[in-house]
Amino acid sequence: MGYPENVTYRKEMEAAIFERVGDIAVVTLNRPDNANALNTQMHIDVVWSWEEINNNPELRVAIVTGRGRFFCAGRDIKEYLEFYGKESEKKLRPIDDPNHPMFGKLCNHYIVTKPLIGAINGVCVGGGLEIALMCDLRVMAEDTYIADLHAKVNVGGMNALAYELPWPIANYLTMANGRLSAQECLHFGFVNRIGPKEKLMEMAFELAEMVKTSGPDSLRHLKEGSIRRQIMSGNIADPAEAAERRRGRIEALRATQERDKDLIEGMRAFAEKREASYQKPS
Repeated sequence: MGYPENVTYRKEMEAAIFERVGDIAVVTLNRPDNANALNTQMHIDVVWSWEEINNNPELRVAIVTGRGRFFCAGRDIKEYLEFYGKESEKKLRPIDDPNHPMFGKLCNHYIVTKPLIGAINGVCVGGGLEIALMCDLRVMAEDTYIADLHAKVNVGGMNALAYELPWPIANYLTMANGRLSAQECLHFGFVNRIGPKEKLMEMAFELAEMVKTSGPDSLRHLKEGSIRRQIMSGNIADPAEAAERRRGRIEALRATQERDKDLIEGMRAFAEKREASYQKPS
């Protein structure tokens, strides 16, 4: 994958790997047999990595990538259905429970305060694409693609893409469940470089070294602007609104004790590879 040989620290967690190469951090999504889908453990492990990057003054730049054929396939639908697919079950995942300290700590909607480079090694979909949107610079394997697919499973959609791509192209991804190849991503300016997968990390480290030639005050200023833009797009949440989100979540749970049947149907149909049968009209 083009890693330098001087890895100075490595922490292998259940669903991610955190490495240090000098003052560069590398976060690898590590559920290759599950398309690096975002389950609860992935959120826990990657959020730990983001916090280490944010709080360690020795780290200047970070790279995020995936292991295997996928960068990230987005939400782990199987885990979600195990929690919420049975009407008799009323439990919540920790990240959904407003009374749990893990509430809202999603690795695909997190403020990373250091420059972040996305090395999109494989298929990048849904929540995986939201991680890519968190990145300030991006490189991409030339044989892969990005897609949204939130609407395919009836779970919202990535309005934030309209801040990154021309409006009709963003709508093609969100409303029409289309996909963009690496070549198209380069054409529309979504990524900085594309190349063979075996050269991907080499390209990412080259960009990291270029970032390190910038002054720390300028980088801090530029990263603050990047975070403001992401908050404006809705891809990450304003920390000042955390209490309001928790309060709103509690009120929503009180108002709807049963899970939205169409939401579950959309996910179940996608997992079962069939057409969804929704109760509500389009």
